[in-house]
Amino acid sequence: MIQPIVILFVVLAGIFAAVHQFAVEASLYWYFWWFDILMHFWGGLLIALGIFALATFRRLTFKPTLSVVFVVAVGFVVSWEAFEWYVGLFNPALHLTDAVMDMFLGIAGALLGYLVLKRFKI
Repeated sequence: MIQPIVILFVVLAGIFAAVHQFAVEASLYWYFWWFDILMHFWGGLLIALGIFALATFRRLTFKPTLSVVFVVAVGFVVSWEAFEWYVGLFNPALHLTDAVMDMFLGIAGALLGYLVLKRFKI
């Protein structure tokens, strides 16, 4: 039986992907300075939710601890920033500042997601 947290993750990740695709096509990342902040934080929340969702599968034997969420979040946000750099999705004058802020927001979103999910025992 699929757990409700898995369904929630799939739905929110699908909405996230659709919003990101629309944002790229409509240039929302360039028109609204805060949109990138929103998406990186939301991505961090999804990382935590995804870890909790994966932990519900019987064949995976791990607990969604703070250290697991942190390590996975760091891995994802560093990989994403490397991808942005590789494909040229950055302003050379602001890249370091933007990358650090994006990584901070992604990790902060993941940690907040962990705290909320752990607090409410979801």
